[in-house]
Amino acid sequence: MAEYHFPVPGTIEENKIVLFIHRHWASFLGQFLLSLVMFIAPMVILLILFLSGFKINQGYIVHFMTLGLSIYYLIVITVTFLAWISYYYDIYVVTEDAIIDINQEGFFGRKIAQLSLLRVQDVTSDIKGLLPTLFGFGDVLVETAGEQSQNFLLKCIPNPQEVSAKIMELHNHLVETEQRQSQLLEAEGVLAAGRRPVASEPSPGGSQESPSPPAESPAHIGEVSHEDLDKGGEIQLK
Repeated sequence: MAEYHFPVPGTIEENKIVLFIHRHWASFLGQFLLSLVMFIAPMVILLILFLSGFKINQGYIVHFMTLGLSIYYLIVITVTFLAWISYYYDIYVVTEDAIIDINQEGFFGRKIAQLSLLRVQDVTSDIKGLLPTLFGFGDVLVETAGEQSQNFLLKCIPNPQEVSAKIMELHNHLVETEQRQSQLLEAEGVLAAGRRPVASEPSPGGSQESPSPPAESPAHIGEVSHEDLDKGGEIQLK
């Protein structure tokens, strides 16, 4: 898995980050080529007109053409820069217990969504097209369970198969850890219950029955060692 060096949001602990991903550089290649064609096209048209002997009269026409080309190039540069900002600042962070989607919206907007790995139900990787196949990037769809389903789509990321497999591995590990902790807590709650000793009553004939053996003190009822707790499951008290 490729390593990425990027500023991490302050709410994320760096020691818990497992994957830090942004879009593959080849996903920006189409936008770059389109912007390049739009940038060169007016120059090619003016060169063809000049070589064909077309003469532009001096005066207002030249001023209007200069103003029009300036506005055109300003729009092209702005659209290209916005596309690059979106490509560079769209980040996906996979931690030990969550998936964080950081989406850049324009120059000054940023949307952050977070999904707990416990809610993950299925993960699907998808590679379609010529460029994704050649450069090895694609999409990963993370589907969630529950009434309020919230699916995460990780777009144009490198090595989508490895990312999907890692997400499922973290999900399974987190589920096993949660089940283990719940079993330990349940065992501690069951073993903590004790019974108070009941005193014997005298018989009607005046004779007194032999006292029953003293019950164990409450402090020793339900005691279990840490070694037994680590085993989990049902524990027999001696």
